Amino acid sequence: MKPTLPTAAELAILRVLWDRGPCTVRDVHEAVYADTDIGYTSSLKIMQNMLAKGLVTRSEDARQHVYAAAVSERPTLNRLVRGWMDSAFAGSSLALAMQALDARPVAPEELAQLKAMIRKLEGKS
Repeated sequence: MKPTLPTAAELAILRVLWDRGPCTVRDVHEAVYADTDIGYTSSLKIMQNMLAKGLVTRSEDARQHVYAAAVSERPTLNRLVRGWMDSAFAGSSLALAMQALDARPVAPEELAQLKAMIRKLEGKS
């Protein structure tokens, strides 16, 4: 059974786990919610829900519970993007990309990466 797609809050937590590897709830809470009014127990509850949904695993060997991502980054993000493409952009990769580029300014480094990706894709044709 495939895990459900993460919510925005769950995705923020997964990003921490993907970047840092296994973490305690405290570590994740400080990384995601340090400058907010969100409490530690809210982070704990979200992570417990993520465990039930199959998005994370939990090690109970240590005194503190340590959580790790149970889903890989790229397939998870691809599933999210495909869902957005289908629901908001009638399945169009171009419409999604154009909207993303229009939504906020693109840094020169990112523009160079986009151009390299386009050249790579053109080479596959």
